Amino acid sequence: MKLAKRPLWLFLTALLVFLIVGVNEGSHAFAKTAAMENEFQQAAKRYQVPVALLKAVSYNESRWDSHSGKPSVAGGYGVMHLTDVTGLTTSGADSAAVKTPNAASLHTLQKAAKLTGLSVHQLKTNTAANIQGGAALLRFYQKSLGKSLTANLNSWYAAVAKYSQSDSKAAANYFAENVYQILKDGESQNGITIAPQKVVHLKDQSINSDSTASSTDGPSGLPIEWIPALYKEFDDQGDYGNYDLADRPNDMKINYIVIHNTETSFQEALDLFSTPTYTTANYVVSSVEGTVAEMVRPQNVAWHAGNWYINSHSIGIEHEGYATVGGFWYTENMYRSSAALVKYLANQYDIPLDRQHIIGHDNVPGLTPAAQKTMHWDPGTYWNWDHYFSLMGVNLRQNQGRTDSSIITITPDSQHNLTADSGEKVTDAGVNLPLAGSNFVYLYRQPSFSSSLIADKDFSSGQSGTTEKDDWGDKAVFGQQFNQIGQSGDWTEITYGCQNAWFYNPNGANSTSATGKLVTPKGNKAVSVYGSAYPSNQILKKNKVTGITPTPIYQIQPGQKYVYGGEVTADYFNSHFDSNSPKNVIHGNERYYQIQFNHRIAFVKADDVTLSSH
Repeated sequence: MKLAKRPLWLFLTALLVFLIVGVNEGSHAFAKTAAMENEFQQAAKRYQVPVALLKAVSYNESRWDSHSGKPSVAGGYGVMHLTDVTGLTTSGADSAAVKTPNAASLHTLQKAAKLTGLSVHQLKTNTAANIQGGAALLRFYQKSLGKSLTANLNSWYAAVAKYSQSDSKAAANYFAENVYQILKDGESQNGITIAPQKVVHLKDQSINSDSTASSTDGPSGLPIEWIPALYKEFDDQGDYGNYDLADRPNDMKINYIVIHNTETSFQEALDLFSTPTYTTANYVVSSVEGTVAEMVRPQNVAWHAGNWYINSHSIGIEHEGYATVGGFWYTENMYRSSAALVKYLANQYDIPLDRQHIIGHDNVPGLTPAAQKTMHWDPGTYWNWDHYFSLMGVNLRQNQGRTDSSIITITPDSQHNLTADSGEKVTDAGVNLPLAGSNFVYLYRQPSFSSSLIADKDFSSGQSGTTEKDDWGDKAVFGQQFNQIGQSGDWTEITYGCQNAWFYNPNGANSTSATGKLVTPKGNKAVSVYGSAYPSNQILKKNKVTGITPTPIYQIQPGQKYVYGGEVTADYFNSHFDSNSPKNVIHGNERYYQIQFNHRIAFVKADDVTLSSH
C-alpha cells in the first residue's frame, strides 16, 4: 500500500514526543528502584545495620515488593513485612471476621513505630518508613542480645533469627538460614542488588533447631513437627476418618502433589484435621513463620482433593491463608518452606516438577460432570506459581527453542498480565480484587477484548464466562501447557476444554515455546475424557466394588490436540479401616494418558488416541 507523504516537521515532532515519553517512563521506573536502593542505604546508616543484611532480610520477607500497601495473609506490610493483624481488613463478598492470636510477632509495626517515632500508617504505606522500621527492629534485636553494631555480617545471625518473630527455634533458625543463603548467593531484582557475600552460617546456641528430623518426613533444616491427624473408627457400621492407611509407593504410585490453602488460621486447620471432619492433608504450612505440621504420613492417603483417584495418588499440602479474603499475597516464609518440602517429596517419590504433577486443588477434575461445578478452586488467583517453581530450581519460562513445536506454556507476568485499560478485572461476587499478582490469562471466544469469555458447560449455565475468582472455566494459569492453533496480531489461539480459545499475548509476553507430546483422537470418532484412571466396570464388579462407575466428563472431538502429561495404568483403592493390605488396590489392564485438558488435568484411554512428539 502506498503511503501519503507527510511533512517532515510532523514526523520529527512525533518522534520527539515518542522519545520524551519513553525517557520519562524509563526514568520513572529507574527513579523508583534507585529511590528504594537509596532508602536501604539511608536506613542502614541511620541504624548501623549492614546494608546487605537489611536488603537480604527484606528480600526474604517480600522479595522487595511493597504489594501496593496490601497486607499479606499473615498481616505483614511493606518490603520489611512489618505485621499488624489488628489492622487487617477483609474484602470480598464472603469476608468474615478472622480470629488471630494477640502475639507480639503479629504486631511488629507497633514496636517499629516506638523505635522510629514514625506512625503505624507511615510504616504501612511509605516504603522508606517501612525500611527504617525494619532496620530499627534489627538494631534492637542485636543490642538486646548484647552484641555490637558491627559490619561483620556473621555476628548478626541471632538478630536475624529474632526478626522472624518465631517462638519455634527451628523456624527462627530456618528463617536466618534463608537470609544467609541470599547473602551468599547474591540477588538482583527490580534494580536492587546484593553482591554475593562471604558468610559463614553461625548458629548461636540460643537458636539451635529443634531435633525433629527423626520423627518427620521432610528435608533437613525444615521447621517441621509431627502432629497426627485423627484416625478413628466412628461406629460399628464402617464409618471412620480422617484418612486411610496404605503402603505407597509400594502399593500405589504417588504421582501428584496438590497445593491447597486453608481458608482458616494454621491452628484452626490443625484442629479441623484432628476432629471427625472426614478431611485431612498430609502437611500444613503456616504463613507467619513457615513452620510445617506433618499430619498424615506420605505413604498413607489423606482425604483432601475431592477426587478419590487423585487422593490415592497424591500428597496434599495445605497453606495457611485466604485466597482472596483478608490478605492479597502469600508470605515468602510459607513459599520457601513449602517449596523445600515439595522438592524433597518430589525427589523421594519420583514426581516430575511440572504443572501436570505439582497442581493446585483447582486443577483437580471432578469424577462426574455433576461434580465439576462443586470442585474447589484454591490456592486461587494469587498463588505465585512462577516464584514457587523458581524456589525449587525450575524455570517454567525456559524457552525450549523448537520452531516446529505448537506447544506453549502459559507464562504471564503477574504484575502486568491483566490490563485494566481493556476492562479486564477480577471479582468476588462483583467486588473488584487487585489485578497485580494474579497468575492467569483470560480466555476469549474471539481475538478481542470486546469478545465474550469462554464458558465451561459444567461450571456455568450461561454462554459466557465470568471474571469471578472461582470461575475456572475461562482461565489458563501459569505453567499450564496447551496446543497453539492460531495467531492473530497480539492474540494467540489454543485448544482448551474442547473449545478454541484466545488470550492476549502481545509479542509473546504471556507464553513460552515448549516441547513435549500431544494427544489426539484416533480416526473420526469423539473420545471420552475422564476425571480418573479407574479400571473397567467389569473389573470393579468382579472385585465387589459397587457405586463406582468410570464416567466420561467430556468428549474430545477428532483433530483436537492436548498436551500429554504421562501414562498410568488403571487402579482403584478399595480402602478399609485399619488395613493397608496390597489386596485393597484393584488393578486394571487399561492404560490411560494424562492430559492438560482445560484448567484441570484429565485422562483419556491410550487405545483411543495417538501420541505424537512436538
